[in-house]
Amino acid sequence: MELRKVFADANVLIAGAASRTGASSAVLLMAEIGLFRLVVSRLVLEEVERNLRKKLPRALPNFARQMAQLQLEIVPPPTDEEVQRWAKIIEAKDAPILATAVSAQVDRLVTLNSKDFTPKVAAQSSLRILSPAELVQEIRELVGGGL
Repeated sequence: MELRKVFADANVLIAGAASRTGASSAVLLMAEIGLFRLVVSRLVLEEVERNLRKKLPRALPNFARQMAQLQLEIVPPPTDEEVQRWAKIIEAKDAPILATAVSAQVDRLVTLNSKDFTPKVAAQSSLRILSPAELVQEIRELVGGGL
């Protein structure tokens, strides 16, 4: 099981910035210590900042600190054609996230949105889509077996 690049949906970064406990925070910490490279797009970062400013302004300093400590890989936004391709199988608002993760050739996409990022979407995109808790469990198993 290879795990080098993990694409983070905005909701994972928001949850990680809002609380120092929980699986989303653990995902950020594991990326910080180099267990994998966290991949995002500018769209994701803008969405996180916009939502934190509106709903959780107290978490903004924590978010800024976390992003400064991570060796983030920021990938370019998807093309309109890429977004249109994936809009056929997922909500239009989530198509840019899926398109970006696919084109970035990540090993996993981590999201709290299991309503839209379904097993069917995972199968059609050939992505492993996990919740933060599932990713933490996967890494526990990897570490338990020795990296």
